Formats: sequence, C-alpha cells, structure tokens
Amino acid sequence: MIITKVEDFRRYAAVNPHFQSLVNFLENTNLRECPEGKVDVKGEQVFGNCFTYIADGEAGDFFETHRNYIDVHLVVENEEAMAVTSGKSAKITEAYDAEKDIEFYQGQVEQLIHLHAGECLVTFPEDLHQPKVRLNDLLVKKIVFKVAIN
Repeated sequence: MIITKVEDFRRYAAVNPHFQSLVNFLENTNLRECPEGKVDVKGEQVFGNCFTYIADGEAGDFFETHRNYIDVHLVVENEEAMAVTSGKSAKITEAYDAEKDIEFYQGQVEQLIHLHAGECLVTFPEDLHQPKVRLNDLLVKKIVFKVAIN
C-alpha cells in the first residue's frame, strides 16, 4: 500500500513497469476536467474510471481486492476515507470473479485512511480495501486507475 500526493506519484514509477504511463498522464492532464466514465491511459495495461458520488459507506462494511490490477484511488474533489485490512483479519464472502477481477471479504478494519483532494491510495492484491467511506455529505470526484500487474 502506498499513500501519496498526486504530484509525488513520480517517486513510485519504478514499482511497476506501467506506472510511468500513469505518471505521464497525471502530469499532463487537468484531472478536474476529466469526464465521468472510462479514462484511457494505455489500453488494458493502464486505464481509469472517473466517478462522482456521495461516499456513504461505514468503515468495515466490506473489503475487496484484485489479482490482475493494482488500484490507484485518486480523490480529485472533496474527500473520502478508505478502510484497509489484511487477509489475516478478514474472511472471503464472495469468491474471486476472474471476469471482474474482484474478490470480497468481511473483516476487521486495520486502518482508516483519510484522502483529501489530490491524494492517492495505491492498493496491491494483499491490500484489502473499502472505498467510499463517508466523511461528509458532499459530492466526491474520484478516479480509480487500474494498472496491470503482469
């Protein structure tokens, strides 16, 4: 798991061979103007989904993880919290769906991470996470980038 500001994401370019493409995108795009929906970065290797919503979850409602993609959760406007746990503190509630690249868990919150506009949470397969944890009743604009592991 990595927590960073969008302007510092470049530091992590060596973590994954596709992170450099994301760095280039982040440094050359006005994220506030990003329309809702799919965000093309580098085909199926790096892409995003832009959402606007009111975060209404309670920490620990569920956790998810992915096997084929690293998630880069980037809050563009407002703020939200994300609950995080590990496999030792959770149990599978929905088996891995290879088509959707997702597995769901129920468990104990190990950390609650508060993300402000311009901050990212990068989650790897071992980082079970719950997005959209409520902090207020304002709209959140967020882009979740998917970065291929292989």
